[in-house]
Amino acid sequence: METPETGKKDETIAVHCSYCIQSSAPAIKTCLHCEASLCDEHIKVHSKSTEHILVEPTTSMKVMNCSIHDKVIEFCCSIDGACICVSCCIIGEHRGHKVDSLKDAFEKRKASFKGALDNLALESEDNEKKLERLLKKRDNMQGAALGVTERVSALFRDMSEQLEALRARAMSEVSRQEQQVMFRVNGLIEQLEKKKDELSLKKNHLEELRNVTNPLTVLRGSSHDEVKRRGSRKASEGDADIHVSTSVDEAPISLILHIGLLNFAESLLELKAIRQFADMKKTDITLDVKTAQNKIVISSDLKSASHSSTSQKYLETPERFKSCQVLSTNEFTSGQHYWEVDVSDAKRWIVGVAFKSIERKIAGNASFIGYNNKSWTLFFQKFLGASHNNIQNTVVSDSPVQGVGIYLDYDAGYLSFYQLNPTRHLHTFTATFYEPLLAAFYIFDNSCVKIRS
Repeated sequence: METPETGKKDETIAVHCSYCIQSSAPAIKTCLHCEASLCDEHIKVHSKSTEHILVEPTTSMKVMNCSIHDKVIEFCCSIDGACICVSCCIIGEHRGHKVDSLKDAFEKRKASFKGALDNLALESEDNEKKLERLLKKRDNMQGAALGVTERVSALFRDMSEQLEALRARAMSEVSRQEQQVMFRVNGLIEQLEKKKDELSLKKNHLEELRNVTNPLTVLRGSSHDEVKRRGSRKASEGDADIHVSTSVDEAPISLILHIGLLNFAESLLELKAIRQFADMKKTDITLDVKTAQNKIVISSDLKSASHSSTSQKYLETPERFKSCQVLSTNEFTSGQHYWEVDVSDAKRWIVGVAFKSIERKIAGNASFIGYNNKSWTLFFQKFLGASHNNIQNTVVSDSPVQGVGIYLDYDAGYLSFYQLNPTRHLHTFTATFYEPLLAAFYIFDNSCVKIRS
């Protein structure tokens, strides 16, 4: 049985019919107007008028009374949504308000639940579809990441095998020289040890002769020339080791390494292609003098831009910036592009891309790259960050950024910035590019940026 206070089953109090005298029949409804509970039989003959409001069986009648007038709550105020008694309608604060009977208000409220339930069902169905799509995307991403990981691992295995083969060739040359010298040295050692034994025998023989007292024995035992020969040695026999070099000749080893590393470098792109990684050739970026602000000096090869304290007196063109910026001659309308910018000679710098329609003739946020919705940049001023539409996000790097790699996939809507040496990803923008993009640069005082060839 549910209680009106909590809406939960009352498992401790049994409600019985108020009209059953002979027996104690369980009640199935309670009439708030009569303040009586009714069983199956008595509810059949109970009044059907609207003021006789039937609720779930309860013994707590007082909670169904108005807290102000202590009368049975019979109405619901349509304006305030409050449950009220008849006195509230006549003399209370709800006087003159539109009201519904409690039963009608109850039915209306229950009817509204259907619409809410229908909306929740649609929302739940939509949520399930979104969840299913995201789970599928997660699975696809995990599968794609695993595939790329395997290809990267295979590429480095290929490179390791080539480098290991080159290392083996270089070490083989070292071993060859070592074995060659060791063979000669060991041969000389063997000769000298043999001679050492011979000299020892000769020395012992001469010592014995010196101790003999019989002149005939000494004189008949050896001639004068033989004794002299035995007591001397040839200078050439003792100098043979002088001509044995114990240093490694590094010239053939350097040659092996030089040729091998050149071949390895030439094979890297082929190995990369075998593992199905796209060839990332640099886009030849040049600077457009017609866009350069008057205090920007453009080099003759159109690859570097530096700030000057004096005006360059450029011819005024519709493309020229009033702010200290310059764009590339290159326009990107499709495809993938990559270029690198040397920022080592700039204490402050801003590099990125901008739509061709970016404002040129005012020095304000509408023209500053990174400060409007027509440009995307990486910058270093007081901190390293990325900026679009004047929203700056901090970018973290473990070391000062001296070079920036910029990768643009126009069709996919990706713009990524990388730190060079060591190479690490810094930031990626995702956007819909709908007009030509150009490489863009802001040049600060005493600064120079260069496009790497």
